[in-house]
Amino acid sequence: MFNRSVLALGALILVAAPAAKAQSASFSYAPGAHTYRMQATTKISQELNGQTNEGELNTRHVLTLDIGRKAKDTLAITYTWDSASVTASPGIPTPDLSKVSGMKSGGFSSLTGKMYSFDPAKAVAEGMPDMEEFKMFLPTVAPANKKVGESWVDTLTVSGNRGGIDVNTTIIVTSTFAGDTTYAGEKSWRIQRNLAFTVAGAGAQQGTALVIEGAGTGERTDYITSKGVYMGSTLTQTSKSTVSLPANGMTIPMTTVVTSRVERVKG
Repeated sequence: MFNRSVLALGALILVAAPAAKAQSASFSYAPGAHTYRMQATTKISQELNGQTNEGELNTRHVLTLDIGRKAKDTLAITYTWDSASVTASPGIPTPDLSKVSGMKSGGFSSLTGKMYSFDPAKAVAEGMPDMEEFKMFLPTVAPANKKVGESWVDTLTVSGNRGGIDVNTTIIVTSTFAGDTTYAGEKSWRIQRNLAFTVAGAGAQQGTALVIEGAGTGERTDYITSKGVYMGSTLTQTSKSTVSLPANGMTIPMTTVVTSRVERVKG
């Protein structure tokens, strides 16, 4: 039987995107609404009482991103969670996501996607994630010229509630501008990223206090058009962590491997 903490570790940085240095100094995200499909598979290995348990968690989300012009230099960003589903191997607990449809969050950002303010909304049911992670769904595009092959480093902090646990993730991202490509039929910039991250969290599930610590690495590629449309991304990440139960002195080692894909759904 898997501890419910696997829900806290299933998608730690799937939507975290650092600044992408664009070729154009005048880049701006274009107003308009786009729908995205997010799919992720998390493979889990957990050691408990001398036995190794393995399982798999699959999630699928559909999200609408609506970008409007609030002022000359400010965008209004609205996310609507259209649907979500989750399936898992026997023994892995899954949350009830039937109530997420219509849940909204949003805020205000610069023309290049840097968030000024963000309201994640409140989780609609116990054990369900809030929308804090969507704060960084849209990659920030820094208004600076970059040549193909040039790299830069960003440090990000992502916080959110996953499965009843408040999780804080610090991510060091080394990004490389890999040039132009065609993605989903659109000419796009391709930004490749190497990720190194640490995780710390605490909370309670079913009345039991939990503490999570871990670290991992990953690779992500983002695709953005020069016309101001985010096209999608791919991600693979591996993390090793421990889940501690202070009340009984138990420590559970865990390894998770995540693969995910975000793609724009053509209307």
